[in-house]
Amino acid sequence: MDLSNALDGGVRLAQVRMAKRNLMVVQLVIVLAAVVVLSYMGGNIQLKPFFFNVGSILYFIILMALVVGVEGFFFTYLEQWFTKSLSARSLMLKRSIRHSVVVIVIAAVAMVLVLTPFVANAIANSTSESGKTATSAVFKNRDSLGLTAVDRIHVVSGAPAEVIIVSQANYEEFAGNVAALRQHAVLTVDDTSPGVDVSFPDTRYGEYCLVVNSDTPVEVTFTVHRTLSSTFVALTSLFGVLFIGIYAAWVIFATTVRNKYTQGAVYR
Repeated sequence: MDLSNALDGGVRLAQVRMAKRNLMVVQLVIVLAAVVVLSYMGGNIQLKPFFFNVGSILYFIILMALVVGVEGFFFTYLEQWFTKSLSARSLMLKRSIRHSVVVIVIAAVAMVLVLTPFVANAIANSTSESGKTATSAVFKNRDSLGLTAVDRIHVVSGAPAEVIIVSQANYEEFAGNVAALRQHAVLTVDDTSPGVDVSFPDTRYGEYCLVVNSDTPVEVTFTVHRTLSSTFVALTSLFGVLFIGIYAAWVIFATTVRNKYTQGAVYR
């Protein structure tokens, strides 16, 4: 009778582990297929100029990781339930708790990095660019991975001058036609002489051209400020809270269950 129960428990435990393994394989295939489809349909990848919007894909991967984590809690509970040894149950939950604590720490560090002003300022200072031009200058509105974006541009000149910012494609098409450039501009500054800060709108990835228009030659000094993408910061914060909350709840639950096993366990 005892042998039959032990064997029955072993079979059920093997079935749980096989179901867990098969589900993980299916989800891995789904993630890989979704990354390809999302990248193709969303225009998140282009070769010239090279751009791969890691953010839009990363969010889906993190969401799936959270789903897999929750499933892992469920399977861990089933595995320890069908395990006969109290010591084995205790160690199984102990490993899960340690893993969960590591995930909580990683999520907390990620939130601190994206929310701390010092980190944001350091990124802005390292990725921003400055220059001078009396004609035109080209810059990219995002980095090649889509993690940082231009949020504002500062322009100043020693004499009155107009600045028109257009996409590189529109500049090449309408170069020399000031009226057309204004019509297709992302933004314009009527007079840069007092020094002006202008917000840069959320635009598709690409090269943009800062064009100087004045009656007499004027040199304009500009600074393109970059910061972490607002979407990246918001979603990282959201997922950070979800990971910390869900994994912390599991740690509390698993610790409570494990305490019952450690009392009768041979090793802990």
